[in-house]
Order: sequence, then structure tokens, then C-alpha cells
Amino acid sequence: MTRIEAARRKVRVARTAAGVSAAAGLVLFAGLARASHPGTHHTTVANDASAQAELGDSRSFDDDDDSYSYLGPSGSAAPQIQSGAS
Repeated sequence: MTRIEAARRKVRVARTAAGVSAAAGLVLFAGLARASHPGTHHTTVANDASAQAELGDSRSFDDDDDSYSYLGPSGSAAPQIQSGAS
């Protein structure tokens, strides 16, 4: 084996090792991100049903709720009046 062939083989092995390491790092990162994300924690069916019941009570919207009142158009908008004449 010549020195050039040996160098090419070393480069090929190094590229393969770098690719395998990058793929393993990506899989590890994705797994840790998924495990640490709060939206991926699974609960049992009984706990989920009671949690939904609690959320349903706290998220009730009544017609008397003034927190979502409509303010109308901005002050720069002039009211449009339609006359009966055509």
C-alpha cells in the first residue's frame, strides 16, 4: 500500500467516524429534547380525565365576562350613514 492509498484510507475512516458521531449526537439531542419538553409527558387515563374536568371548570366563559369586550373601530374611522335617497 502506498502512502497516498494509506492517506485516503485514513480520510475515509475519519469521515465515516465523523458521520456516525454526528448521527449519534443528533439522536441523543432529539431524545433529550423530547424527554425534557413538557408537552410530551404522558399521564394515565384516570389522571387525564380528572385533569380535563379541572380544566373545564377553570376555562368556563360566561356571557357576563367583560375581559373580551369589543371596542369597535378605531377613532379615525368615520361612521357611515346610509340615506334613503338614491
